Amino acid sequence: MIDEDVAEHMLDLATAKGPLVLAEVRLETSDRRNMTVKQGEVHSVSTSSDAGMNVRIVLDTGIGFASTNSISKSSGAVLVRKALGLAKAGKRKRKVKLSREKAVTADWKVPQKRPLRDVSDEERMSYLNSLDAAVMDSGSKVQGRYFDIADGEVERLLLNSEGTRVRSQVPIIRMFSFNMVSSKGQSEQSFREWGSTGGWERIDGWGAAPALSEEIRVLKDLIDHGKAVKPGSYDLLCGPEVAGIAAHESCGHPMEADRILGREMSQAGKSFVKPDMLGEVIGSKHATVIDDPTVPGSYGYYEYDQEGVRAKPRFLYRKGVINEFLHNRETAGALGSKSNGSSRSEVYSKEPITRMANTFVAPGDQGEDELVQSVRDGVYMKSFTEWNIDDKRYNQKYVSREAYFVKGGRIAGPARGCVLEITTPRFWKSLDGVSDKVEFVAAECGKGDPIQGMEVLTGGPMLRLRGVHLK
Repeated sequence: MIDEDVAEHMLDLATAKGPLVLAEVRLETSDRRNMTVKQGEVHSVSTSSDAGMNVRIVLDTGIGFASTNSISKSSGAVLVRKALGLAKAGKRKRKVKLSREKAVTADWKVPQKRPLRDVSDEERMSYLNSLDAAVMDSGSKVQGRYFDIADGEVERLLLNSEGTRVRSQVPIIRMFSFNMVSSKGQSEQSFREWGSTGGWERIDGWGAAPALSEEIRVLKDLIDHGKAVKPGSYDLLCGPEVAGIAAHESCGHPMEADRILGREMSQAGKSFVKPDMLGEVIGSKHATVIDDPTVPGSYGYYEYDQEGVRAKPRFLYRKGVINEFLHNRETAGALGSKSNGSSRSEVYSKEPITRMANTFVAPGDQGEDELVQSVRDGVYMKSFTEWNIDDKRYNQKYVSREAYFVKGGRIAGPARGCVLEITTPRFWKSLDGVSDKVEFVAAECGKGDPIQGMEVLTGGPMLRLRGVHLK
């Protein structure tokens, strides 16, 4: 359990130092487990425990952040002095302004039907071996088989000088796989990831074994029968995995307000979006993209962000219009807005920054069969093996993993290495049909300096883009 007395002592020390905009203290403990199976053999097993704390002090002139992996009142006193010194050393031309947010008191946790800490190494190994067996039973030549499962529990306590007190307990589980299929002297590879918040029971909903077995069959068929796409203009159907990466990369990232304000410029890039672009048209009426931390059991789930702001769905693009930026309190204050609960950090030693959670294209009202039948000459890009996007999140490229030709409203033979190169506005303005079923894919989102990896979901329904150039 986290010692709340230490956090209260640090907060008292910080607020006693004189007038300030905000003092914030966060304590965190975690227990994690990891197991990998490589080529059918257990490759590694590890466990780890960590605990630490940080303090953030906000003055008119700057923000100071300091952290340590020692939880004690004496360590807390050192952190407060260091953070205060950093804040005073700030030389911002404009005063730091935080959005005004209601103080909250909350204690939330994600329930577990089968607690992760009660699952034995033998059961974890049995699960990974069942995935390996599903791949090997496909009858294809599979090389480079690798499976990794990681799980753990994170407990956090946040206190600030405005009266906010938020305690949370989050169990999280993630599985990653890599497989390479060979046939006729050629190969195709697949990276897959599943992730949830909750207990061991979550793996039952993943359906990973049949999904991987089908993936192997698809990759072999792609090698044996896949044909290249002749460069030209086509209608393109995008599966949920492709819809999700487009939503994340060409909507979620450019709508992060710290990028828009230039803070991320030398770290993870900037954004083509400007502060005055709210209300501008970016896509068709079918282009609604949501970032929602409150999806139950999701990989990016949380009820309050790490500034104590209540989480809620954020409509980034709404019916083709730039609708809402992702804000923490600092960016919201700078732009005269309110935080929408987007402040997250990977671990106590890193400062919370503006982040996505679960970003997806909103469903429409058409069935997938309807969309397929509407395409006379096109391609269905069901999943991707590669993506690239520039640092403004404007010019992008997606390369298919599983793809098919669509002829006369029917799925035809496999298409190999189909490439879409397009701008963000062109992608979303080409969208003229969306199916009624959303599917999610787990992912890790990297951002910041030092880099922070955060758990997220991407996803969406099937999309139909008209008249885009493929090669």
